[in-house]
Amino acid sequence: MKRINIVGVFPGRMPGYEALECINGSDIIFSGVRNMGLFDKSGKTVVKIGEFKKFREDMESAYKTGKVVTVIATGDPLFYGIGKYITENYEPGEIMVIPEVSSIQVALSRIALDSRGLYTVSLHGRPIKGLAQRIRNKRKIGIFTDNMNTPATIARYMIKFGLSSYRAYIFENLGYENEKISSIPIEELVDREFSPLNIMVLISENNTKILVPEDNMFARHNGNITKREIRNISLCDLDINDGDTLWDVGSGSGSVAIAASFLNRTGNIYAIEKKPELCMNIQSNMEMCASDVNIINGTAPEALHDLPDPDCVFIGGSSGKIQDIIDYSFKRLKINGRIVINITTMENLQKAMDYIKSRNLNSETRQVNISRLMPVSKYRRFVPMDQIYIIKVIKNE
Repeated sequence: MKRINIVGVFPGRMPGYEALECINGSDIIFSGVRNMGLFDKSGKTVVKIGEFKKFREDMESAYKTGKVVTVIATGDPLFYGIGKYITENYEPGEIMVIPEVSSIQVALSRIALDSRGLYTVSLHGRPIKGLAQRIRNKRKIGIFTDNMNTPATIARYMIKFGLSSYRAYIFENLGYENEKISSIPIEELVDREFSPLNIMVLISENNTKILVPEDNMFARHNGNITKREIRNISLCDLDINDGDTLWDVGSGSGSVAIAASFLNRTGNIYAIEKKPELCMNIQSNMEMCASDVNIINGTAPEALHDLPDPDCVFIGGSSGKIQDIIDYSFKRLKINGRIVINITTMENLQKAMDYIKSRNLNSETRQVNISRLMPVSKYRRFVPMDQIYIIKVIKNE
């Protein structure tokens, strides 16, 4: 036994021998209400786990007493559980974890489904924003729900983003006498109510794969869009890692932000666009591609002030403020971060190069000319696209 013990229990079942030893040998016990009937509370200080901020404060106070603290959690405490907070904020040498089977494991066993390829996500106490790209093209998905992100709410969200080809299994009150399992197509979930204590498992009913569409399928203004070939070069230069924060400044159709979401499923992607009508296009394109990025309607650099510091910045439009945008982006950019700028006019190219030279920034610039083979009458010829300049800037330590 250590200073802090994290004990997993299974709903409705008495804890095992090792777990009971920890519980009986502790001075202070933290537990949710539904697990309090599983152990002897006599002679113990028992603290109810409720709102997370209050738990953090109570946990810190209990730890400072020097007494043995046990936190009781459901299932595996380190699998989307409270154990992650404790292991990240207290000394590992003082912590012992005794896990139980997770509710997802129990749910899969109920329907005899193996866990290979299962993608699991928790919406318990978390926003649903960004879920679409996280589960896009996944065949088997496990979702931890809560009172806000109910199965019906999740179903409506998925349908909005074109993710309706799933059968949902809803597991209510797992481990209790009133346990219930329902098998329902996503489209029939939108008006259904379930016990607040539930989890979802989604199984894809077809092999359709969502990809970044061809340029002509994007809603856009005056045909303007970062063309596929240029977009791919720019994304390569951005060197995006999953979990990165990306600013797409002057987003237009949102094609770069949307394509980035296929590489960066769990990060924060912001599409910044000053024109409200173009923001509507971005929303439409997002729903077509099952991408749920953050749309910011505003003019850069002012619209960037409240955003988290970026790992990478794409600048596709500047409205004459190219130097201000580069300057602000570079100041906020994380160390080893990347800025990629697409420029079509010599005037903006000169302004950008002047700024980069004056600051002696680590950069490289390319002129890119791409042509596509197109039919012309009964013949074919290569038709050039707009010439473009691509500048990459890296922020060194």
